[in-house]
Amino acid sequence: MRLAPLRQHKPEIQMSALIDIVFLLLLFYAVTTTFVTDERLKLKLPEAETAEDAGVSRDERPPEVKVAADGTIWIDDRIVPESQLKERIRQLVERAPDDGIILKGDKDADYGVVVHVLDIARSVGAKGIQMSADRPAEQ
Repeated sequence: MRLAPLRQHKPEIQMSALIDIVFLLLLFYAVTTTFVTDERLKLKLPEAETAEDAGVSRDERPPEVKVAADGTIWIDDRIVPESQLKERIRQLVERAPDDGIILKGDKDADYGVVVHVLDIARSVGAKGIQMSADRPAEQ
């Protein structure tokens, strides 16, 4: 019995399956990052008739210092203890001295805490401090 000679096959990678998987991963990443929002801190800003839209992208906006209703202070979406607050705000001001900062205080926050943060920002040399508010809903 004669057997046919064995042919040497070069191994091949099936690119179509690989491309499909990479495309699905890319699609999944794009969809999930678009809809992910930071739910840790929800501020209810006070309303003001003369409130203005920020008008610039998140990367171009000045840094935000947030005061929550329970009195916690957030910088860059992280809680900042009182002992580190002055140094952290100083770092923000030194990083971009002409930008200033945006101060967002919850409408139920203690007014004294908001004024304390404002006072610290002014003491470390913040040139422009913007207070944030929402426009009332149109009826």
